[in-house]
Amino acid sequence: MLLAEFPFGRCDAARLAALAALAERHGDGRLRLTPWRGAMLVARDAQAAAALAAAARDLDLIVAADDPRRAVAACPGAPACASGGTPAQAHAARLAARLGPRPAGVRVHVSGCPKGCAHPGRADLTLVGRPDGRYGVVHAGHAGDPEAMVLPFEAVLERLNSAGMAALHPDREPA
Repeated sequence: MLLAEFPFGRCDAARLAALAALAERHGDGRLRLTPWRGAMLVARDAQAAAALAAAARDLDLIVAADDPRRAVAACPGAPACASGGTPAQAHAARLAARLGPRPAGVRVHVSGCPKGCAHPGRADLTLVGRPDGRYGVVHAGHAGDPEAMVLPFEAVLERLNSAGMAALHPDREPA
């Protein structure tokens, strides 16, 4: 059995068709969607299970427990959502790559606007897209909370590179 999550909960028709073909080729022919925004495929045998896992990774699906994308919630953002001021999903993928293996207990939310549809709860770090393309940074809060600072996305990444999540804390000056 293979459980594969869709990055940030989204799956397009091409990826779904590829998964269905994998289920036919290596599994029992059925594709089961999960409540966790992913799919479950049942392999015929151990060799087929390995082939399914490799193919799912090739489709950029989440199959590892420590995948950093599991720590990041992201809405569709611009241009998929008219409210989105930023390409939230593209930026979330880049941010997750910078986080490295899933940080224990850390939750990050990248929202294209202040509505915060993808993660209505608090997050350790919330980036709130603005119409000018920059992000408001909210530390330990919701997308609608007051922003501690406003930065272009590249500056967010630079701060993460220099000192990790602490560099985005409102009480810390950039290095």
